[in-house]
Amino acid sequence: MNVEHIVSDGLCMQCGTCAGTCPRDAVHMEWGLSYGWLPRVAGERCDDCAACLAVCPAGGIDFSPQAWWRQRNEGALALDFLGPWRGLWFGWAADAETRHAGASGGVATAILAGALRDGLIDAAVVARVCPGNALAIEPVVAHSAEEIAVCRGSKYNMVAMNEALGIVLREPGRYAFAGLPCHVQGLRLAQRRYRRLRERVVLSLGIFCGWSSQPRATELAALRMGVRPDDLVDVRYRGPGWPGGMRLTTRSGEGTERPYPDYFDRTMMAFTPPRCRLCPDGLAELADLSVGDAWLERFEGSPGVSDLIARTPAGAALIERLAPGHLTLIQATPGEVLHSQRETHRLKRTVCRGRLWTRSLGSRSQPQYPGLRLRAGAADRLAGAWDAADEAVHRVAGGIRSR
Repeated sequence: MNVEHIVSDGLCMQCGTCAGTCPRDAVHMEWGLSYGWLPRVAGERCDDCAACLAVCPAGGIDFSPQAWWRQRNEGALALDFLGPWRGLWFGWAADAETRHAGASGGVATAILAGALRDGLIDAAVVARVCPGNALAIEPVVAHSAEEIAVCRGSKYNMVAMNEALGIVLREPGRYAFAGLPCHVQGLRLAQRRYRRLRERVVLSLGIFCGWSSQPRATELAALRMGVRPDDLVDVRYRGPGWPGGMRLTTRSGEGTERPYPDYFDRTMMAFTPPRCRLCPDGLAELADLSVGDAWLERFEGSPGVSDLIARTPAGAALIERLAPGHLTLIQATPGEVLHSQRETHRLKRTVCRGRLWTRSLGSRSQPQYPGLRLRAGAADRLAGAWDAADEAVHRVAGGIRSR
């Protein structure tokens, strides 16, 4: 048994954990414009050990209070959707340039660069635009603050972050890992299986996520901005400033910009991988630290502010170490953080419940999330059906039909 049936069932989260940890190097991630990254299995190398399935988060994660991963959060408070927490803040990078250059205040960059400069980590697993293909995003291991800075900013595109776990397994050191909730889920499952990952990944930084996008969405945005996709050498989805915007750079060095969220409309959102719509984890509950835009009126016009959640003792200790030298922080309440994530909550609860229900109508296998209230009510079913129809219409408008 291997992950091939996960892909054929439409449940692959494209996290790359299987490829990064396969003991026989039998799984690799293949990129495609219409889907992003998907695992492919080399049959002649695979011995059906099922190691890839043991680390795959596609089947779901236990979110109950007794879940194995909550041992890291022992003593933390917990709320539905917010998840376990030890500290809540609104914050931004203390350095003005880092704050301006980031997607939402430069908090993630400040945390990773600060941990590196203070000798708490040796490297960070982060994401960058592929040098040879600006429509693709790839993981990279950064060993300096300068390398981390190059990778800053949101990436509204699929990335198989956990493929880089292969580097972590091979090369000793203390690593920080930055990724979306699906990436952190895969990381935790891999750490559960591999002692080296438990010892070497000393910090996980989860980035809030509503839905990600397939590469086709970036291609479509470029075409709308009058840029040939094959002429791109760099894509920036957010920043500088807040909320910033998309900036496309061509081979000639010419730049074209469009503000956020103007370019991120319903047609672009239609190019979301099917599995994203079935994931209820919007705030990276399994991470040591979670960070994302603080969408509140009080911060409009600011250079950028993030919600910051410390979930584990390691996360809380790091924030205490980095503030105020690297971070400027304001205490936040659970209600304020939840209010700032109203749209993410809608996508990850109302729409998610509805899309799980619409998937069940076809008797297709479902991911399981014990501990979360995901049974769809009438309003959820209506939201799910409307979302499915809206997705299909806008995919046709964008040139691709839904799977």
